[in-house]
Amino acid sequence: MLRESDEIIWRLCLQGDRQAFEALYRKFYPVLFNYGKLFSQDPDFIRNCIQNFFVKLITKHTSLSETTSVSGYLLKAFRHTLYNELKSEQIRNDVFTGYTDEVMTVHAENVLNEDELTPNNILISAAFKKLSSKQQEILYLYYIRELTHEEIAVILNINYQSSKNLLFRSISKLRDLLLADPSWSLED
Repeated sequence: MLRESDEIIWRLCLQGDRQAFEALYRKFYPVLFNYGKLFSQDPDFIRNCIQNFFVKLITKHTSLSETTSVSGYLLKAFRHTLYNELKSEQIRNDVFTGYTDEVMTVHAENVLNEDELTPNNILISAAFKKLSSKQQEILYLYYIRELTHEEIAVILNINYQSSKNLLFRSISKLRDLLLADPSWSLED
């Protein structure tokens, strides 16, 4: 039912309805902000990216397309905006590396609030930080954002099977890291 209301709002946005864009902004701002925190520790930078993103959506509404997953569409488009902004930031600071993975590196400390973690969750957090950026991102998208493999594939620009494989490898790696730690237990 939520997806249906998202699709209705999206169709209104495609027609240029400002109230629909406002509803979309209010609903997805926290989602986009939390997603942005994966890649930047600067909340002002993330807020500016979201503002720029929505200004672009509004001004270019005639070039937007229909979608069955508004959340997936917005996350993918916002990821692209973040990438461009992070790349521009690196160029301004003369530290551009030229590698997408280095520009779009997940900052695990922004995903997990370690002040609120139990002892076992602290171990999970430590293991999570040892995963690659892509592995951290897919775990976030699948388990925190609860996106489907179809949506994740679109966001990460990979195919459906690659999304499933990456998730499986990420879970396997996380499990291996946890099992290798002698202090890990399920008793807590």
